Formats: sequence, structure tokens, C-alpha cells
Amino acid sequence: PEHVRSFLLQTSVLDRLTGPLCDVVTGQEDGKAMLEALERSNMFVVPLDDVRQWYRYHHLFADVLQAHSMEEQSEQLPTLHKRASSWYERNGSPSDAVRHALAANDYEQVADLAEREWQGMDDSLQSATWLGWAKALPDELIQDRPVLSTQYAEVLWMAGELEASEARLEDAERWLESTREMGARPEGLADGMVVIEKEQFRTLPAKIAFTRTLNAQSLGDVDSTVKYAKLALKLTPEEDYHGRAQVTVTLGFAYWASGDLEAAHKAVADWIDGMQKAGDIIMVTAGFSALGDILAAQGRLREAARAYKEPLQLDIEQDEGAQWFMAFLYLGLAMLCHEMGDQEAAAQHLLKSNEMGERSELVDWPFRWRRARARLEESWGNLEAAIDLSLIHI
Repeated sequence: PEHVRSFLLQTSVLDRLTGPLCDVVTGQEDGKAMLEALERSNMFVVPLDDVRQWYRYHHLFADVLQAHSMEEQSEQLPTLHKRASSWYERNGSPSDAVRHALAANDYEQVADLAEREWQGMDDSLQSATWLGWAKALPDELIQDRPVLSTQYAEVLWMAGELEASEARLEDAERWLESTREMGARPEGLADGMVVIEKEQFRTLPAKIAFTRTLNAQSLGDVDSTVKYAKLALKLTPEEDYHGRAQVTVTLGFAYWASGDLEAAHKAVADWIDGMQKAGDIIMVTAGFSALGDILAAQGRLREAARAYKEPLQLDIEQDEGAQWFMAFLYLGLAMLCHEMGDQEAAAQHLLKSNEMGERSELVDWPFRWRRARARLEESWGNLEAAIDLSLIHI
């Protein structure tokens, strides 16, 4: 029947089907009943859960539907994808919302979603996914959105694309300079320009300075790292615990690189305090790992051991990101035990570290673990094993 055929063609843009989503896409109100009827009729509809809430079309059938849809209603497809994107946005699935917005070439919607979702995705270590969204956007759109440009610059830093990161910071600065010349208010701009929230506008200079700090750090330019970090700290509001903590720890690592361990120790301790106030358990765990490393470098081994052990007392068993950094805590404990002559405990901590680190997505984990293991193997007289572990890095 025509109404069934129309339903199939319109919903062929969806990877997964549920009644309310189908209703929004088709503009009808019978999505749930239609899916149930299609399943009863063996119309290549596959349930995805026991309660028959989500379905999908058989893959070959979906291909056929999409081919017919392209042929018969190509002009309607962007509208269908926009409807799906809006539904997913309202229902807390930004990745699906972005995917459909891109299919509709609705770049403004993608940019809106990217700006709003940036902090949450950064906190949950999904920056690579976010970078894919940003790279799909036209340059001219990004250049007119200084918040997005600055976010993009930081993710490009994470990806090691430092020149591209600096270019995006310059885009944001040009936009800010043009608004100053126009006498624009921080509440936002009208007249066809992007309107941004007052708080985002207010913190942009600090974020630009901080991202320059990160770029300088990656280039090994300690003087510039300290310079931009101090500027970012000056520009970051006192009540922004998370932002100030990020700047502080970067400054601490710069001091560490320059050999000023006492200043590094203080900065990292301040970072941990800021992260505790912000309630960021992942960064608290990472902070104690860095603090333990600094204390060990200062020769304060018992204090270092306490720093490594303190986060292990926290309730972080369900937090995957925190568990990734726990691997570094156990690695630090392994090296401390080795330094203090307890080789059995060193081996146990190293094994525990490896178990947790294998689940980690932190890029420097394999290097740090094999380097530690190579040192232990060398001290135990297993020189060939130490050499093999070391050669993996080269």
C-alpha cells in the first residue's frame, strides 16, 4: 500500500527505528504501530531489543530502500535528515544529531551542536570524535564563530596539528578585534553575525592564551609556555576552578621541564585542589599521578607513595576515565618499590598497572609502561628482555 511504501522510503534515512523518531521524520503519528505491523508481516524489520522499542531494516533491504529514496524523493532527503537531527538533539544523542545534520548539509546545526557539546566530550575524552565534526565544516563558517574556532584550536593541539591550531586562534582573535572596532557588547552581536553567550565571550581571551600555552609546551618552548600560562591565569576568573586548574598544571609542567621541581610541586598541588573543588575525579586522579612523579624526582619517596595511593581510596571503580589514570598510579608505585628494594611488590604493581592500562585510550600509556618494565628487567639482570622492550619505542 502507498502509505506503507511512503513510510519505508522516508524512514530509510535512519540507521535505527523507533516509533517517536519515525513520527517526527514522516510527520505522521503511527510509527510504533507501523513498525510492529512490518515485523509481523516479515518486512525485513529486525528488533534490536527485547521490548521492541528499537528496530532496524535488514541491511540489504535498507540499501534497496535508500536507492529508491534517492531516485524518487531526493529533494526531500535533506528535510528528513534535519527532522532526524532535531529529534536526536532533543533526546540526548548529539553524535546521531550531527550525523544527520551533515547528511542534510546543515552546517549551522553541526556548528551549534559542536559548540554546545565540546566541554562534555572533552571531559569524557571524546575529542577525536569532535574533531571529525569540526573538520567537516566550511572554513568561512568557523571563522565567524570565535568560540568554535578556539575549541577547534585546542582539539587540533591534541591531534598534534600545531600550525592549524594557531591559525584557528588567529581567526578567533580577528573576530574579537573586529567586534571591538564595531563597539559590540559582550552580550552578543546581531546584524547577521553569530550571537554568542556572554560567558563564552568573556572567557575567550583566556582560552586563546591557554591554547597558546599548550602549543608552546608541545614545541618545547618553556619560556613561551610560562609566558602564556601566566597570561591565561590572569585572564581566567577566580570562580572558574576547572579553567584555572588546567592553566596551573600546564605551568607546573613547564616548571618541571625547566628543573624547578619545587615550583612544579606547588603548581600540581594547586591543580589537584582546583579539580577537587570542581568535582572532576578524572583529573584529580591524574593530578596525584603527576604529583607522585614530581615527589619521586625530588627524592621524597614516602610522600610520593602516599600521593600514588591516595586516589586508590576514592570510589572510582565505575569511572572508566579515572581507571585509565589509575594505571599510572600503579606504575609509579611499581617504580618506587623497585627503588626501595621490594622487587616482589614492584612486579605486582606493574602487573596491576598493565591490566588497567590495556583498557586505556591514553596515547602515552604503552610507551610509559614498556619503559618502566625495561628498567625493571634491566635491574633483574634480564638484559635481552630490557633491550627488546626498549627497541619497541624506536
